[in-house]
Amino acid sequence: MKFDRAALREVVSISDRTGVLSFYLNADPREETSSRPAWRIRFRNALSELRGRVMAGEDRTRRTAVLKRLEGLERSFRRLLDPTESGLGRVMFAPVGDGEVRVFSFQLPVVDQVVLEPTAYVRPLVNTVEAAPPAGIVVVCRDGLRVIDYRYGMVEDIGRSSYGVGVEDWRDMRGPAPSEFSQQGVSHRERFASRVEDNLARLLRADAPQLGAHAAGRGWTTLVLVGDVQLTGVLAGELSGDVIQIDAVVDPLSSVKIVEYVGPQLKAARTRYGAGLANRAKDAALAGGRGVLGLRDTLHALNESRVANLLLDESREWSGSRTDYGMLHLPGEIPPGESEKTLVPESAMGERMIERALDIDAEVTVLDREASRILADYDGVAAIMRW
Repeated sequence: MKFDRAALREVVSISDRTGVLSFYLNADPREETSSRPAWRIRFRNALSELRGRVMAGEDRTRRTAVLKRLEGLERSFRRLLDPTESGLGRVMFAPVGDGEVRVFSFQLPVVDQVVLEPTAYVRPLVNTVEAAPPAGIVVVCRDGLRVIDYRYGMVEDIGRSSYGVGVEDWRDMRGPAPSEFSQQGVSHRERFASRVEDNLARLLRADAPQLGAHAAGRGWTTLVLVGDVQLTGVLAGELSGDVIQIDAVVDPLSSVKIVEYVGPQLKAARTRYGAGLANRAKDAALAGGRGVLGLRDTLHALNESRVANLLLDESREWSGSRTDYGMLHLPGEIPPGESEKTLVPESAMGERMIERALDIDAEVTVLDREASRILADYDGVAAIMRW
């Protein structure tokens, strides 16, 4: 199943009275030295541990349902564990009460775990895909452009454009230079080269609107232009947003190798993008504008459906409580109409915040270590508000 924001929102909406099984598996190719790689053994051990916890439960009906569902998922497990299947990180969600099984794979690592909760456990998934948000890579050559979409560890060639000049333009012009240019030593060949450069710049500028449309339609947070700096400079001048220029010849490489080559710049761009959002939320909050800082104010904003973009430190976890109807609160905070008995303790508040944000159609941005330092004094959490 192809992963995108719509798929993530579908996963978040999965709920089951008995529970939802979430499976995360890191199929490390470095462990393929035997017929039973270590990652497959770890997964089977995690399943055994889950069965043990379920067997120890007092609810016989739930115990029977979960064990039956696990037995019914055996074919899906075999596919998940198949070393010939693509994907380093493999993720699967299955409600206990039957229903559709959703499977995703990425060329990104995930943390091995098997979880049974009332809803799909998505924070590890969000952390994984946020490590490689959508970006466009454009290889700029004298004979055209090559456009690559990179997101969530997956690489896709999405288009090429070829530049050509008519025969009349390309013919080698011979004969003496016009007298008015003779003192400057300008030859027909030099005039021809100038004409080619002008034509190439015109073609690059003509392609810029389509690249801009790709960036907007595909949600690219960064656009990387790779090629001769004079050519990328012409194109960059026509584009807006976070545009990075890299002076290198990479057109003979495969798309995967090109993405690997620009990887450090993409990593830096993610940090820059997250830091920009964090500073925007911080400045707005301190000025009394559309921003909030810290766990308390962010939870209140989520409860009021005012959040446009939730910002979370990727390495932090928070605790608190929630009501039966999904409102989130700080530890020890008892809202009107509730009591300690009616509140449900919540040790994975990061998961609940992500669920709530996606439920109200807000964006979620996970901040890496560098960007999250901006929110170090504010519980590692903030939000940009709608109003």
